[in-house]
Amino acid sequence: MLPSASDLMGIVLAFAVPCIVLVTVMPRYISFLRAKGSVASDVHKPGAPKVATPAGPMLVLALVLGEAAVYLVHESTIPVVVVEVAVFAGAIGLYDDLKGLGGIVKPALMALVAVPLIVEQQANQSLYTAQLYFPFFGSTGTHFIIFAILIIAAMPVASNAFNMLDSFNGEISGFTLIASASLIIGIVMRGYVTAGFNWDRLAATLPLAAVALCFYFYNRYPARIFDGDSGSLMFGATFATLAILGGVEIAALVAVIPAVINSYYIILSVRGFVEHKKMGARPTYLGEDGKLHASDQPGAPTTLVRMILLGEPRSEKELVNFILVLALFAGVLSVLTSAITWLR
Repeated sequence: MLPSASDLMGIVLAFAVPCIVLVTVMPRYISFLRAKGSVASDVHKPGAPKVATPAGPMLVLALVLGEAAVYLVHESTIPVVVVEVAVFAGAIGLYDDLKGLGGIVKPALMALVAVPLIVEQQANQSLYTAQLYFPFFGSTGTHFIIFAILIIAAMPVASNAFNMLDSFNGEISGFTLIASASLIIGIVMRGYVTAGFNWDRLAATLPLAAVALCFYFYNRYPARIFDGDSGSLMFGATFATLAILGGVEIAALVAVIPAVINSYYIILSVRGFVEHKKMGARPTYLGEDGKLHASDQPGAPTTLVRMILLGEPRSEKELVNFILVLALFAGVLSVLTSAITWLR
């Protein structure tokens, strides 16, 4: 279980490289976007100030370089698969940022992001195990076709759940950081009871956490840059991929319960996949008191945020902190799920 010197090097580089990239390049990238007029209105603030967007391409670059460091140390297929998924998802999101995709087209394309996972597993049978591990009940049988179908279904669900939770300053970056931290702990727990712990699986998970952490400092209130769909779709698809590669899918699902509930209620209330730009009414509005209020319009979609604000109006900062507390609670439950599954 104890790591070798090369294992430690892989872990350090996997986390350090994305952080160094974002800290050194992001300020200049923000200036570049603003100079090019690539900005969006922050509608949840008085005066709707303009904020640079999208950060997605830079987030993908930082993640790719982090995974490249893992590959150089371990020469493993795992970081290669993560890169393939992240780049594919980021490209779909970037097209959506620049040109726009329909409500049905986007999840359909995101289902194709699962192809690298399925193809690579056929070339390397040790990439992941085609079975699920449940707490108390143990594992299911191994069945490649059924598991492949689940992966294809999971990719648009996870990516769109992250995408739909991306509305306020620091929300998606903080949520991704907390969810990925619980994922890392789950992978460590599984490795503890698995013969021949795969340090490359753990190292490959760290760039996502590093990217989310460093991006949070630019995305938190008051945000200097938004991630765009290129960032949020990449976050969701990469998270799902790492959960599959780490064999901790059930614990990962628990970690993202707030995002899943949010997306479920949105889809249910608008009766399908509808782009937020085409929704008839916004779920919240900025009151004269400077706080966010739940919309009382009949056509407004039901979201997690709207349900929270039904209790009382909150400032954007208070609202995001409340959501991150929910994410932290889900993260703790995810860790407990991993503990029950692997350490019993």
